Amino acid sequence: MKKIGVAGLQRELIKKTIETSAPDCFEVFIYNDMEAAMKVKSGQLDYYIGACNTGAGAALSIAIAVIGYNKSCTIAKPGIKAKEEQVAKMVADGKVAFGLSVEHIEHAIPMLIAHLK
Repeated sequence: MKKIGVAGLQRELIKKTIETSAPDCFEVFIYNDMEAAMKVKSGQLDYYIGACNTGAGAALSIAIAVIGYNKSCTIAKPGIKAKEEQVAKMVADGKVAFGLSVEHIEHAIPMLIAHLK
């Protein structure tokens, strides 16, 4: 079973959305951003998902520093919803750290999770 670390704002909502979208497919853990990023880097977690108001700054800054810019991406920004084809490409390109704006949790997380399964 793949493991996801959730950090940032609205962590409980993200965890619940993952568990509802893909029951019994992922183990979801809530951590602060440093813990989650370090666990992905060390292989203890498969993915990092962070949320903030922009989807890029606080959601991903530590993940970028720890995991690397080339393994991190923003899937939804304020006023810009996640797009299916872009999310699919990010996952196919090997991204493991995903940031998003809190306003898009309910639509972007199920989309992302469908591609991570």
